[in-house]
Amino acid sequence: MTDYKTSDNAGNTDEVDALNFDIEDDEPFAYADFRFEDWVAFVLFWLLAITLFSQFLSRYVFSSPLGWTEELARYQLVALGFIGACMGVRKNTHIFVSLFHRWMPQSLSTNIYRFIALCNLVFLCTLAYFAWQIIPLLEIHKMASLDVSVSVLYSVVFGGLLLMIFRGVQHLISVLTSTPFTHSASDDSTQNSLD
Repeated sequence: MTDYKTSDNAGNTDEVDALNFDIEDDEPFAYADFRFEDWVAFVLFWLLAITLFSQFLSRYVFSSPLGWTEELARYQLVALGFIGACMGVRKNTHIFVSLFHRWMPQSLSTNIYRFIALCNLVFLCTLAYFAWQIIPLLEIHKMASLDVSVSVLYSVVFGGLLLMIFRGVQHLISVLTSTPFTHSASDDSTQNSLD
């Protein structure tokens, strides 16, 4: 989250040079920054790309479409979405509204973040419970073009939800044990100017 409570130059807009294009926006690449779900998403993305390319090639170049590629690509996209959501939970980059946190006292804002992290975790646990309940019921259903049970897809969804729960617990512990904001003197002057 980036707002006046967490930015380094909250009240110093004169220091920001909009015409300076030499600023490096991205951090240097390091393999240590990537976790398990990043690599799974990387592999799933390229499998999806290969599936879609083979679908395009068979349909438009050879005029003999492979029927299984469309369904498989759809299921791969669902799996990629859930694995990508794991990365969002780990980095806490899911979409949320932070407008009112700008004008709240720091203690209230911190407690709201803690409550939101707890609600997210409860929501993920509920989704995982329902996915676990659905998996055995869908074992008899097969995919339309492949002789594979639909429960395989829900197993991947369940695995993604378990990983999200694990990352959500890590995030909740970090929110409960530390203050998510650094409150500096420049933030006090910004807060006083808003009052």
